Amino acid sequence: MPPSCGGCDRRRVNRPVATAVAVVAAAGSVAVVGQDASAAGGYATYVACSHKASAQPAHECNLSDPKAAYFRSARHDATYKVCVRFPGKKKRLCASAQAAGKGETRVVTITTAKVGKHKVWWYVGGEQVGTWSFDVVAD
Repeated sequence: MPPSCGGCDRRRVNRPVATAVAVVAAAGSVAVVGQDASAAGGYATYVACSHKASAQPAHECNLSDPKAAYFRSARHDATYKVCVRFPGKKKRLCASAQAAGKGETRVVTITTAKVGKHKVWWYVGGEQVGTWSFDVVAD
């Protein structure tokens, strides 16, 4: 495994999703979000309790809420990867690398049936560019 993966379990990513816990790329979910990108690299990364482009960053979501990881590169086109560690798991589950055009906000759906703390990492060119923790709580 490359070091940029940070302990990803690639075997789980390449198999078809057959469980309730998965990271799924939301194809075609591109929109511009009005959040400023961080000064370090020009990337905005966050998690929200929605799949809508207008969703606000959140650190707590109800189990029944949709959940998604957002990525935006303000300075240039980028290829990025998103990894999630689910509660009670040691290994991260990583989505395949995806392209994001300059100024486009990309959305990766996080599907989980687990209550508890989830942690998300974003990588560009093998370098970590963002991290976010959020709790999933019972409805």
